[in-house]
Amino acid sequence: MTKCRLILPVLAAAAMAGCVTTEQMPDGTTKIRFSDEAVSSLTSMMPSGLVTGVAGGAGSGGLDLIPTKSQTGSGLYLYFNGRYDFACASALLYSAKSGQDLDSNTNASCRDGYFQRQAELRLAGNPYDRAAPTYDARNPPDAYWARLKGQTIGQLAATQQFTTRFTAIPRVDSNGNITITPGFMGEGSGRHVALVTTPHRIPVVMDDAGFAAQMRSKASKLNTRSGEWTTCDAVLAYSSTVDRGRRPASIAASEYLQYEVQFTVASMSCRDGMRSYKSVSQQAAAR
Repeated sequence: MTKCRLILPVLAAAAMAGCVTTEQMPDGTTKIRFSDEAVSSLTSMMPSGLVTGVAGGAGSGGLDLIPTKSQTGSGLYLYFNGRYDFACASALLYSAKSGQDLDSNTNASCRDGYFQRQAELRLAGNPYDRAAPTYDARNPPDAYWARLKGQTIGQLAATQQFTTRFTAIPRVDSNGNITITPGFMGEGSGRHVALVTTPHRIPVVMDDAGFAAQMRSKASKLNTRSGEWTTCDAVLAYSSTVDRGRRPASIAASEYLQYEVQFTVASMSCRDGMRSYKSVSQQAAAR
């Protein structure tokens, strides 16, 4: 019952935002569609404890794709050891793998955002980049940024596998097969590079067979193709970069991304996302 109370407001908000559509199927079932582009929006409406518990503090020390919340209290999710937001992280990854430098607008935006976050961290008394010069909008520290960017791109170019963690609602097909689309916190905010898996939807391997059986049973009883909040840990293996060319006039700007970094899924294991949330809540209460 707790799960229902937590998830129903999320689904209602998603439906109002146009993130969810339903379709009556010939066999009498009702199919619920969640837009893949809406993964970040849906996650942002989830209970904060679930998001924080899932996304925070699981990094391996390398340049992974596990999101961590900014310590400035802004709610921003950061990647690559907490240095860059998703838009910059994906752009740097594309640059590293394609050999193309960041365009001037992206470069300036990523540079300014980095130095502004360091200043905010310092003022808040949190760890920050002590070597970073003071940010001056009229005379930005380009030399330091160029060194930092070059170092990051060099590390990314040499890295072929990236660990990640995400929470999403999988789909259950008519045969009971469960699939999920990996997503990234913050990917709907100003991004111009997509990080995608091939195939787009990945078969789910559950850590808890009972949870998988429960998901299939509920989907069948409710005549739906949607599962329940699921948290997955995955290792993504770099495959290729793609430049899809200029946007066709027939496709809306909000639905088109010219650049992609493609991955295959080397490994993935998933579990009950709401149980993770409850576990984190209990740990917080115990403290």
